[in-house]
Amino acid sequence: MKRWVTVSALVGVLAAVALIWTPQQTLPGDARPPARKDGADRDAAERVGKRMIADDAVADDVVFLVAAALRGRCMPSRAHDLPRMAVLAHVPALVAGGGDGGTSENFRHDVTVVVDDRVRQASCVSPVTLHIGDYTRSLDPEAYAAAFPDSYFDPGLSIVPAEFKHVPLDQRVRDSCTSVAYAMLPLDSPRAWQCAGLRANARSNILRLCHTEGASPEQAAGHIQHLISGLPATCQ
Repeated sequence: MKRWVTVSALVGVLAAVALIWTPQQTLPGDARPPARKDGADRDAAERVGKRMIADDAVADDVVFLVAAALRGRCMPSRAHDLPRMAVLAHVPALVAGGGDGGTSENFRHDVTVVVDDRVRQASCVSPVTLHIGDYTRSLDPEAYAAAFPDSYFDPGLSIVPAEFKHVPLDQRVRDSCTSVAYAMLPLDSPRAWQCAGLRANARSNILRLCHTEGASPEQAAGHIQHLISGLPATCQ
């Protein structure tokens, strides 16, 4: 399935789709703007839901967009955290608009309509249950953000990645060492749990080396390369 944008353009796409909520639109507590209900929205939801059921990559993208848009609505100062981390970690977003020409454009429009509608209906203070056509998914936005980017492939994940335990998402995206760790070992596709665990441990060590004071860039680069070469070939 083709990407409908490159990862490097992700933030721009979310400006139109996921970051549609400005600080002035943020509502206190659990107040929500009225949801739009019309036949066109229902038809869009049916089409998107079918694609989400048929293709996990599409489901991952739509859930990601909902989580990012909801964060933008409820926490405007943190609105860019998820898209920035997606770029840093090289997650394979956005696959959801796969296809060419009008089909792709029409589906992008459907996704935009669905994301906007679901975010309008969602609570800012509790987990939500997404009903998109026949697709259903429970989503805890706070847990999703805490476990991101690993939660991109497993939206129900509640365990914070070991390499980032106790470090909030907004701090991770500001840490220059985060980009180093993911540049060497990107989270660009789901992997068997054995490799995922080994790569996560290696990222933890890369972060530690990157944060070590007094180490020269040459020394750090050599240690990092040694860490990566020590992984099984299939996990590198």
